Amino acid sequence: MRTGPVVLASMALLVGGCSAAPDEDRSAPVVESDAVPAASTGTPPMAVVLTPAATSASQVVTWRSVKAWGNQRVVAQPVGGGTQVRAAARRKAATSVRDSGSARPAYTATLTGLEPGTRYRYRVVNNGGSAGDYHFTTSSAELEPWTFLALGDTQVANADRPAAIVKAAVNRFPSANLVLHAGDVVNHPWVHQEWVDLMAALAPVRTSRNVVASIGNHEQCILVRDCRSGDAQGFRTYFSSPSNGVSGQRPTWYRFDQQGVRFVVLDSFGSDLAAQARFLDAQLQDNPNRWSVVLLHAGPFASRADRTNSAVFSTVLPVIEKHDVDLVLSGHDHVFSSGYRGDPDSTVFATSVSGPKYYEISRADWDRRGATRARWAERISTYQVVDVAADTLRFRSIVASKGSGSTPSIAYGAALDDVTITKDADGDKSVTRR
Repeated sequence: MRTGPVVLASMALLVGGCSAAPDEDRSAPVVESDAVPAASTGTPPMAVVLTPAATSASQVVTWRSVKAWGNQRVVAQPVGGGTQVRAAARRKAATSVRDSGSARPAYTATLTGLEPGTRYRYRVVNNGGSAGDYHFTTSSAELEPWTFLALGDTQVANADRPAAIVKAAVNRFPSANLVLHAGDVVNHPWVHQEWVDLMAALAPVRTSRNVVASIGNHEQCILVRDCRSGDAQGFRTYFSSPSNGVSGQRPTWYRFDQQGVRFVVLDSFGSDLAAQARFLDAQLQDNPNRWSVVLLHAGPFASRADRTNSAVFSTVLPVIEKHDVDLVLSGHDHVFSSGYRGDPDSTVFATSVSGPKYYEISRADWDRRGATRARWAERISTYQVVDVAADTLRFRSIVASKGSGSTPSIAYGAALDDVTITKDADGDKSVTRR
């Protein structure tokens, strides 16, 4: 592993392009029928994170509390007026100072019966205080054009470089309504400060957009020495996942749909990859959406010389290729690589890094797996932006930070990779790389 100084883009690049808040953001807060502590009193809920439910008519909200206050709940209402929606919380599995750095309780609640394409104002409330007003927008029932963002490993110094990258992404693409993270969200899962720094880095997005993270090897102490996580206590505390009603399904792999896209999140280091492959097959076989995206920490083609992801290659890749998945996003290797296997118009595979930790790049595993690496970069951190439309899915990887000796030479804010997938009325695909 090589590390070195990281040079960030100018502040103009990092913060430019943010539009002013709409007028409704300054209107009156949600009003409940019973007395609720003001947001500024007591010890309000913290680390609020939105994650998707199994259906777009629902919204999952997760948070932590200083203590186990009673009456933990979420209250929401359409910004333009309408019926108030409330959801009582359930307490999540206990954590420990030893394994996740904190024993503070965590809660999750699911708002149901939401209207599509609607902006909601919400608060997280308990008897100790309340947090908010926050806002989220439900996805449209139709495949209207929309945008989502994706991150590779952040892992280290989350409050520094990754925080700047997240800020740059959301400021440049403020309409993006979903953020994917390819895993290794932290480095030492038993250190509470690392989770605090992660929440700080995600602050521009986690209360207003769904944040979806595939679990990495660091969160569950796999391939990491002298590590403890208590079966990924920290990860399951801050992130919630939907259940799809599948026997044996674990919370580290699941499916959700959003506005014309079926997203399948996998646990590439799970001991149950065969079960995950069967789940993936079923979800892609019965996919009513126009597009499909798979998110997992370690993809089928490693981009580091001493690595090979044989289990993913032999177990998951055949299902991906069987259903010609549109886009597969991964991390793990701390470099940027993208390409395809076989037909250039088939699945687009992309591996990225969104933090300051880098490895030396290699194409050896791509070559031995019969894959073509079309784009690559070393010691360059990016965020990905994906524009979804009825006939096209456009993937861009935007340069946000560089380490010393980075290659190739490319400007901050430029697209390191720019790929457009086009589908005709029969579902036949073509892929254009700029």
